[in-house]
Amino acid sequence: MRMLRIAAIQMCSGQDRSANLAQVQSLMEEAVARGAQLIALPENFSFLAWEGAKLSVVEDLEHGLSIQLLRSFAAAHSVTIVGGSVPLKAGDKVTNTCLVFDCTGAVIARYDKIHLFDVKLDAAHAFRESRYIVPGCELVTFKAYARTMGLSICYDLRFPELFRRLALRGAQVLFVPSAFTWRTGTYHWKLLLRARAVENLCYVVAPAQQGRHNDRRESYGHAMIVDPWGQILAQAPDRSCVIMADLDFDHLAQLRQRLPCLDHVQVLDGVFPCRRG
Repeated sequence: MRMLRIAAIQMCSGQDRSANLAQVQSLMEEAVARGAQLIALPENFSFLAWEGAKLSVVEDLEHGLSIQLLRSFAAAHSVTIVGGSVPLKAGDKVTNTCLVFDCTGAVIARYDKIHLFDVKLDAAHAFRESRYIVPGCELVTFKAYARTMGLSICYDLRFPELFRRLALRGAQVLFVPSAFTWRTGTYHWKLLLRARAVENLCYVVAPAQQGRHNDRRESYGHAMIVDPWGQILAQAPDRSCVIMADLDFDHLAQLRQRLPCLDHVQVLDGVFPCRRG
């Protein structure tokens, strides 16, 4: 398949899970109506409140409300869904987990967020995800439409070695479902997404949360799809919406042939132990 039509969803999730899921379904239906073959959702699409609150809405792979919705929607519409992230139980904590559903509704990949957002931006904006979330420890790629794709979540975006290793494993598309804070996103979001695309010669797809979720959380938004040359193919305005782009894999192959950076990567001090293939 040379071309792949992809949709990235932007929304403003809150504490009402039923309302969030109704909005997700509506936006996915719009994406399908516009010809999407693959739909990507943002981080915490089903529930976004304050730290620790997601312990009350833990899902499981068999009966989770969000998971059931994505599984049935993927099968009913024959689309692949990169399911943002949902909280799955991990002892007395949770994982922040992205699940990928194929066109039959089967789960074909699971990625648990590796880098947890433990930062203090200022006195009023401090986050410590590790209090409630168990980090993942595995890089994850998956196959869809005969293409290799790689998974990350939000804060992972600041760690280029993760994306390089995904690219060296053959990834051609990198997903970054996010709820980037307004304060950091204003300065870093577009810069980092374009950098990850250019340095790895990959398409980058970044669905996003946007707007004010409550009196403590505000997300930057600006969901984006970026091509391997760093060009922004689609960018969301400041509202809940669907953005679309056609990924051209012949174009990607030509760029990689003209500028074979990935073939020139050197293994230095064991930093990049993974080779393509």
